[in-house]
Amino acid sequence: MSFLSHENNNSNFKSFLTSIMKPIVFFFFLIYSGLAFSQVGGNGVFSFLNLPANAKNLALGSNFISDYQSKDNSLTWQNPAMLNAKMDNALSFSYNNYVSDIQFGSIAYAKDFKKFGTYNIGLMYMDYGKFEGYDPNGIKTQAFSVKDQCFYLGWSQSISPKFRQGVNLKYVYSIYEAFVSNGVALDYSLQYVDTSNKMNLTGFVRNIGFQAFAYGETKRDHLQTEVAITLSKRLKYLPFTYYLTAHNLQQPDMRYVISETGVKDENGDERVKKMTIGDNVLRHFNIAGEFQFGKRMALRFGYNHNKRKELTQDQRRGTSGFSWGIGMNLGKINFSYGSSAFMPGINQNQFSLLLNINDFSKKNQL
Repeated sequence: MSFLSHENNNSNFKSFLTSIMKPIVFFFFLIYSGLAFSQVGGNGVFSFLNLPANAKNLALGSNFISDYQSKDNSLTWQNPAMLNAKMDNALSFSYNNYVSDIQFGSIAYAKDFKKFGTYNIGLMYMDYGKFEGYDPNGIKTQAFSVKDQCFYLGWSQSISPKFRQGVNLKYVYSIYEAFVSNGVALDYSLQYVDTSNKMNLTGFVRNIGFQAFAYGETKRDHLQTEVAITLSKRLKYLPFTYYLTAHNLQQPDMRYVISETGVKDENGDERVKKMTIGDNVLRHFNIAGEFQFGKRMALRFGYNHNKRKELTQDQRRGTSGFSWGIGMNLGKINFSYGSSAFMPGINQNQFSLLLNINDFSKKNQL
């Protein structure tokens, strides 16, 4: 009997390894692909794909959020592995009052098909407002609009009791007056869930793709592929979840030299500003936390060192790089608000709503 038990244990362990090795190998293959096609931050096309689709992402300062058994399908915009059966018939909306008259938002709907996994379909859009048109001679023509749109389909399925994988397929369409461009992209995430310790560990490779048709006569460009890992942990004796994210791993060295600092040395030459190794390391990390006050309210905050360094001003640092927000359970509707500072006096504010159609059906009301 003990021999049979030992054989069964070995068989179960082998089947477990087999079930997780394929997605892990696939994940590292995607990382290699991301390194091959990645661009330096700020370069590339369709950069609006890096925007958060949910106010919670904005409040925590990162797109790479891995929640413990979340019911919010909009969070899967960057983490498709989070899709699960609890999101069946979930409908989410989000709106961000960006800067000036620029605005963006999203809408998504999820459906679970049991044996075939959980699916999510959505739209992310960005509207840059209207512009006055002029010909080469400076004569006013018709006004025009500038918009970016992304239609995406997400899928996720369990690999084992603790591992889950997900994929987002994206079609991007962009129109800038008479110039039109489109492209395709893929996101992949592999999530490890430890329910007993309320911990998640997720690896991401996002925006692997290409620009199919370029704007006008310009050359086609790559998308901004990014590799990241995030860890979330709910404390045992405190209703607090912390998030630690390592992002832009496809570009380990983010250092650069600022030659035009506006500061002169003793010889009258302009001082050169160099980034330290420690600063480079910190630019790859984002820290965030969430306090849960019962089942009705949550307070969120985050800090992104790279954003603070890139957006802050030497004369007036302000709160650039910091973010915060709240989440409220209003019964059948969940409301989230997030705010993040660009620079002193300029903030972006995002609002999100989540509801489940099942909660409004007559069957559930009886």
